[in-house]
Amino acid sequence: MINKTKLSPEPAPDFGQTAPMPKDEEAILLVNTNDAELLLRHVARDAVIVNAIGAVLRGRDAVESATREGLSRGPLQAATAHYRLSDIALVAPDVIVAHKSAWSTVEDARRGAPPEMNAHYTFVRREGRWWILRRQNTLVAPHPG
Repeated sequence: MINKTKLSPEPAPDFGQTAPMPKDEEAILLVNTNDAELLLRHVARDAVIVNAIGAVLRGRDAVESATREGLSRGPLQAATAHYRLSDIALVAPDVIVAHKSAWSTVEDARRGAPPEMNAHYTFVRREGRWWILRRQNTLVAPHPG
């Protein structure tokens, strides 16, 4: 909620110990190393993912099929991504929204190059762990010289 008087965000609700723990870091800080198992490990069975080329993938089976196809002979075959978590919010006891910026290489991120992609994630906690329930990837258009 926005405090309309001060036009600043209200303090986030306190959900106690429901925030992600260090053991949850792998799910939240995923790095694309073209390892299909790693890329799919945290995708919920009922996930909806919009990939970087705009395809809407409904369900883990569709995400897995598109990921494996993309890695074997599609647009992900030679691609890698280095993600940096730029924003994260616990919006309910078992729901996190996160924004990540992505670059093709760690070096690009370190030298301060603008991100090549933005990713918005919604994580849900089920059965004691965090799952990717929704993800929207958006390629960033190059800025003119």
